[in-house]
Amino acid sequence: MKNLGLLLFFVCSSIVVGQKTERSQLIIPPKQLIQINYPLYQGFMVRVWNKSKFDLVVSARDQETDSTKKDIRVAKASSAQLEINQGMYLQFENKSLATLKIEYVLLKGSGGKKKTQKPLTLQRAFYLENNTAQKIPLYIPGVGDSNLQPFTRSGLNLENGQRIYLNLKEQKILILTITDTIPHGARFDVASLINKAINLE
Repeated sequence: MKNLGLLLFFVCSSIVVGQKTERSQLIIPPKQLIQINYPLYQGFMVRVWNKSKFDLVVSARDQETDSTKKDIRVAKASSAQLEINQGMYLQFENKSLATLKIEYVLLKGSGGKKKTQKPLTLQRAFYLENNTAQKIPLYIPGVGDSNLQPFTRSGLNLENGQRIYLNLKEQKILILTITDTIPHGARFDVASLINKAINLE
């Protein structure tokens, strides 16, 4: 998927069938969009609450072509839900000139066809937070490049041993290595990780 404002590979650790789920929150800057992909699900239903004074556009888009398959407009101070089928990803778009605050939760999701059981690869589900007014360019091997937008939070589910880098033009600076010491649902301030990594060099 090319020429997109922000691509997040986001597997929410709080989504467990049969248990109460906590709403995820997003802050979307003016004229920006956020794309979220749940690669472990064949399909899911998402419910969105628009906590802002302007409308929000929510769409299901094809993973191969980036074309819009279906979309809804969530009016200010209201909620709506949308089904995201297999082979699609979720996109939130702010077309207004003001920042939007939204909440959302997955109502259901299927994990794919049953396969023969394989040994589980230990993974960590956690959040990266950008609490600054600047975009932070990141690189995750096997996932790719992404820009963490100002005042946003990105959820990730990565295997132990995976690394996250600050992606500068001249070099890549390691800011976090995934280990089993990271609690599920942990939150990391990316600016603090960068500052620590730079001071250690």
